[in-house]
Amino acid sequence: MRDSSAVFRVAIAFVLLTFHCAASTSPSHEQKSLQQVVIVFRHGDRAPIDVYPNDPYADYPWPSGKGGLTKKGMLQLYTLGQRIREMYGSLIDDEYHSNEILVRSSHLDRAIMSAQSLLAGLYLPKPEDQFIPGLLWRPVTVQTIPQGSDKLIVMDVPCPRFENESAHFISELDASYNDPVLFNILSKGTGMKITSLKSVLYLRDIFQCQELNGLPLPDWATNFLRNQTIKASVYFDAHMNSLVQKRLRGGPLLKEILQNMWMSKNGTNERKMHLYAAHDYTLVYTSRLLGFNERHIEPAYGACFIFELHTVDGGRDHRVKISFLNTTETTIPHPLNVPGCGTSCSLETLSRILNPVLPENWDNECMT
Repeated sequence: MRDSSAVFRVAIAFVLLTFHCAASTSPSHEQKSLQQVVIVFRHGDRAPIDVYPNDPYADYPWPSGKGGLTKKGMLQLYTLGQRIREMYGSLIDDEYHSNEILVRSSHLDRAIMSAQSLLAGLYLPKPEDQFIPGLLWRPVTVQTIPQGSDKLIVMDVPCPRFENESAHFISELDASYNDPVLFNILSKGTGMKITSLKSVLYLRDIFQCQELNGLPLPDWATNFLRNQTIKASVYFDAHMNSLVQKRLRGGPLLKEILQNMWMSKNGTNERKMHLYAAHDYTLVYTSRLLGFNERHIEPAYGACFIFELHTVDGGRDHRVKISFLNTTETTIPHPLNVPGCGTSCSLETLSRILNPVLPENWDNECMT
């Protein structure tokens, strides 16, 4: 998305400051106190998910298919992997160890390939570790969550209570958006009947993906992108209006992140890094659950939330710092001022603040 990083940067006005120098692999005081890192990142640049009847690029040969990761997207996530190595090289070994890092991805190819691209940048094999001389790559395990059973990332497990709760907000959203002039322009240009906000956002995604990959758009489509301010995240926000929605969508991932930190604190989780290959709505939901209520934000490709667990006072206290890296072109993450926590918060305090949005028994709550 062309302007998504700027939109997100403006939307998160809660950012207090930025680091004044790039992170180094030399162990600073901050790195010495670091015990665990969790990173939730969006996949890289992708092809359009679909085409429209009059689409001049209906037969365009996207190498990875519809919705697939592009070469640009692979580079974005490879760069992010290098950046993570620079930031946390003193935490994780240069050589891959399965007991040190856990990588999880949604079932979608673009997320899996993004995770693989990131890991290629994170783990550059030394000559003695290359199984083919000169091959600067080595396999690293990526655990995928099967389609239809993902409560964490794409959240595609049927949940009647969430669906009923969201139907009202989505209906209100659709009713509030009516632009006959735009509907007519898009209907003529695309060859399909456009009568709803959902259809407008569907086309916006296609146009953005094509433009970002250097494909010239018809004038009417270019004008639409330049003048249309509605964001895809308006639909995501309709799923985050109530406490019930937050507990059932987004709550499970945040709960797992906190559980991993508690296990690390208690010495029952030896992994130092957890990575989640996710999607734009995953990051939007995470932002809302953390208490950032700015609406209509759009994280850029490769954007990520970074959760750091630090041990302080000789291990008597554990504190969490959360930051946001808004694009893979940005080298310095922004520390976030979490409502009620600030930029550094004890694990106990953060858990207490977030407890209302964490489901106790997701399956039971979905059926209530």
